[in-house]
Amino acid sequence: MHSIDQIEDIRTKQLIFFTSNVTKDVKFRKDSLRKLKKSIINHDADIREALKRDLNKSEFETYATETGIVLHELGTMLRNLSRWARPENVITPMFALPSRSMIIPEPYGRILIISPWNYPFHLPMVPLIGAVAAGNVAVVRQSRFSPSTNEIMKTIISECFSEDHVALIECDHETTERALDKRWDLIFFTGSTEVGRKIYEKAAKNLTPVVLELGGKSPVVVEEDAVLKIAARRIIWGKTINSGQTCIAPDYLFVHQNVREKFLELLKEEIVKMFGNNPIENPDYPKLISSKAFGRLAAFLDGANLITGGRTNCDKQSIEPTLIEATIDDECMKEEIFGPILPVISYSSLDEVIRYINSGEKPLAAYLFSTDSKKQKKFIRETSSGACLINDVILHIANKKLPFGGVGESGTGRYHGKFSLRTFSNMKSVMKTSPSLDLPFKYPPFNKAKGKLLRIFLK
Repeated sequence: MHSIDQIEDIRTKQLIFFTSNVTKDVKFRKDSLRKLKKSIINHDADIREALKRDLNKSEFETYATETGIVLHELGTMLRNLSRWARPENVITPMFALPSRSMIIPEPYGRILIISPWNYPFHLPMVPLIGAVAAGNVAVVRQSRFSPSTNEIMKTIISECFSEDHVALIECDHETTERALDKRWDLIFFTGSTEVGRKIYEKAAKNLTPVVLELGGKSPVVVEEDAVLKIAARRIIWGKTINSGQTCIAPDYLFVHQNVREKFLELLKEEIVKMFGNNPIENPDYPKLISSKAFGRLAAFLDGANLITGGRTNCDKQSIEPTLIEATIDDECMKEEIFGPILPVISYSSLDEVIRYINSGEKPLAAYLFSTDSKKQKKFIRETSSGACLINDVILHIANKKLPFGGVGESGTGRYHGKFSLRTFSNMKSVMKTSPSLDLPFKYPPFNKAKGKLLRIFLK
């Protein structure tokens, strides 16, 4: 565990390294990212084993949601960084001539990345890639709940970076609080809204910019015109990835009353197809991260009206995929579930559903299954969320051309691909003006002719 004195020593070394301007060289940044990519590939088996121990992730799920996502981000950044990092020339208005205007992405400096346990490789690595690509130095605070992944992360980072460039730290809550009181150039946090709010408050004291990747209750809506079999398969897949411990997992389901019974049968069938009759014994079914997480989720099942599932195993920290009958006033609708429990609510009108979604905090993602283009447009237009998917769930996170992030209580800021470079850069405005020509109309004394020229220029 790192002490606050050790963290301050790292910060001092990183400041010296950053002010040397080494990281501003695009070639240096790309070389660093290439080393990182090579190390991840070399340690592929170690990453798989670590995630199996921490979360019981299968080899397929580990690559699909952790290693593969990170390698894809690295590939995207390496292919495009030289172009994205160039100054962007923009038009200069006539009244500012003779000038040349441009936008230059420059690194902020010292970045603090605080990562969660649910995707303990993916979620620290992807923002780190953005921070390094933009030319920053970084400190990454790992979650103590994923010790095996933390160890392989340490190995990879130490192979690729000196500590004055990128450092991994592990510390307790009190030390993290004290570290947050320090002046950083940007703080990037992924986790709960409750903790995100506290980080925002601490950052405000130093006017530090903050990116908050939070969560919330992401709704999934199934209209009566949906292709029900496809909808059932995709929803169960999205809900059971990482045993539901995903910030953009479908949190609750609205299903049209006219197709409710048929759709519930399809959901049950998909659970059995994917995980068998006893999912807890399936070696490919991930576990919950801790006994505390298990206990919180198990409490949702006390007295619940079960549709299917509900079996638990405390020793394995596992709850099988479970559907429960719910109303909008139930306890399970008051907080993010973050597990393999899906509340099901019947409805009769899409307007009714949209009113409910809009009455709460804006979700990180909202999902609609419908083949009606008017309903699709209505849902996109009349709801607000970090992302909106039609006839699918979760997949937007893998599209590096889409910015990922929330709105309101579900977060602030965007990253992935080019958006990561922008997030970790100060987009500096630069104007170069020639001294060879000086337009006299802007200087006193003023007269009507100058006033007319001003109005022409500023139209």
